[in-house]
Amino acid sequence: MDSSRRPFREFDDSQDAVSLRLARRVIRGLSLSMRHVVLAPGSRSAPLAYALAEAEELGALRVHVRIDERSAAFTALGIAMDSGSPAGVVTTSGTATGNLLPAMMEADLAGVPLVAITADRPEELHGTGANQTTVQQGMFASRVRDEIHLEQSETRLEPESRDDMLSAETQVALLMRQAVETRGSGPGPVHLNIGFADPLVPQVVDGVADPAQQRWARRPILDEAQRRRMHRDAGRPLEQLHSHELLGRLGEEERQAAREQIRRGLAAAQQLDVEVPGAVVMGHDAPSEAFTLAAELGQPVLAEPTSGAFDERTAAVDGAVPAHRMLLQAPPSSPAGWLARRIRRVVVAGRPTLSRPVQQLLRRADVEVVQYAPAPLPWSDERLPRRAEADLEAVRRFLGRAPQDWRDAWMAAGTTAWESMRASLEAEPRLTSVRTAAAVAEGVRTPLLLGSSSVIRDVDLAADLSGVLVGSQGMEPGAAASDASSGRGPIRAMRGLSGIDGNVSAASGIAIARDRRVTALVGDLTFLHDLNALLIPAGEQAPSVDVVVVNDGGGAIFDQLEHGEVGRRPGRAARVERLFGTPQAADLQQLAAGHGVEHRLVEDLDQLAAALAHPDDRLGLRVIEVRTDRSGLRDLHARLAAVVAEG
Repeated sequence: MDSSRRPFREFDDSQDAVSLRLARRVIRGLSLSMRHVVLAPGSRSAPLAYALAEAEELGALRVHVRIDERSAAFTALGIAMDSGSPAGVVTTSGTATGNLLPAMMEADLAGVPLVAITADRPEELHGTGANQTTVQQGMFASRVRDEIHLEQSETRLEPESRDDMLSAETQVALLMRQAVETRGSGPGPVHLNIGFADPLVPQVVDGVADPAQQRWARRPILDEAQRRRMHRDAGRPLEQLHSHELLGRLGEEERQAAREQIRRGLAAAQQLDVEVPGAVVMGHDAPSEAFTLAAELGQPVLAEPTSGAFDERTAAVDGAVPAHRMLLQAPPSSPAGWLARRIRRVVVAGRPTLSRPVQQLLRRADVEVVQYAPAPLPWSDERLPRRAEADLEAVRRFLGRAPQDWRDAWMAAGTTAWESMRASLEAEPRLTSVRTAAAVAEGVRTPLLLGSSSVIRDVDLAADLSGVLVGSQGMEPGAAASDASSGRGPIRAMRGLSGIDGNVSAASGIAIARDRRVTALVGDLTFLHDLNALLIPAGEQAPSVDVVVVNDGGGAIFDQLEHGEVGRRPGRAARVERLFGTPQAADLQQLAAGHGVEHRLVEDLDQLAAALAHPDDRLGLRVIEVRTDRSGLRDLHARLAAVVAEG
């Protein structure tokens, strides 16, 4: 009997260009776990582009075309950040690949499964001076969880077994698993580099172009309605969700179960003998169980805007302490200062990055600190100055039960501080960036992305994100405060490296992932850094994003740092303004018009509220500009600190 194996073909594209055949197998491997790919056009990456178009027509995934590679990468980052599933960015060779580095760096430290898919010149052209040829293998070394290189000349596409035929597809599928792997360094970016050789376009066989069209995809062909429904409903299995998202998915029955769990936790906490004045610091992307643990033990929660403490699940437990940053920096002789000095133990969940008072608390010699880390921390290693603990019960025993009324004292002090600051802000004769940021964060009815510089700190300082203090001051007249947090959706930010590049593009990615409108609140320099996010190719569906730009003509954050004090020394103001203030006088209306994007200038909070009302009634990109003056911000912050100290 003849034992030789016969070729196994699930589809037959053997007469097409080898580059196209390899690209199809790559896309098959990607589509097993990927639903969105952002493509920046190029010639060397053309096989991938053709294969992606075929896959999209078959309903296997969605393709989004962007002109600028850096914007494309951050758009894919936003998709992956919000969905938790891998999202890809495809580029051609050369500097196009280099433009992905900022997004890959952010994805690395933020633990986001961003997939860089870069086309390369074939190996025989390297070292010959060939155009757009550089060393792309290892370009993102130390930034990625894994990387593979596929060389077209070494890929067997006429196999004698199914395993050989699926080799490229299998390698890519395994690479996708590394992007979401929860062990080791945790989820993060991966790099797929592919050396393509000419020809790079589909071949004409017997007078028929694209002979393999509609035949190669493993997934069945979907009609348009099915495709839209698939992409709308596409998400992660429950076990892959970030922990802070879980309670937000619960129905009322599950919410009752969550409350019962907290009651059981309270009963368990009563068994702890030691009453310790402590606190739970919730930084970016904190596990939600830390929040409920604090409620069980009666400890105050000091939470950053993107910690997850202000998601829908807060209906099951009490909120976080308002204005905690001001309480921590209050003079020791003040009531708030007395509370801060009493803290002896702190549990940190997530990554706190926004305020120096919190960092000073964590460095105090008289305070014991533990990092709750149930999963790998992509932003730290064994050099983390505080002990990491994965066992929640061990964290419970460390933190201990709070003294009676300890948490209530913090909530009362925080409420008083917030009310004092709000009264001071409302007394300002002109609209400030702090008041603007707080108003947007409190009143917006969409998912919110906060720019990485001043605006997220302004929200952290003065916004009532829990919706329990602002009362009827929300942006829509008559809206209940509790409705603001429940209707808003999650608050996102890029805190991996906290760069101001790519923020608007990332917001666009979130809008794509959620298939709904998103609000981005950014400063003017952050907006200008990512102006190419407005550059959408004709024929592409523009993402639905309201970009609220707080335009104070430069970089406000530096004046709040030590550089602001230097600028007030005799003869130093102009130098500091030039070196750090980055003054700019760009006409945002003209820039928006040049990109075909609607622009709206608002001059007060009522106009801002009207501009952001009814988000479901509009599509596409829009720029909402709020002009403020940054020259008095340092003095404003000093006045806010003073009114809190007096309280």
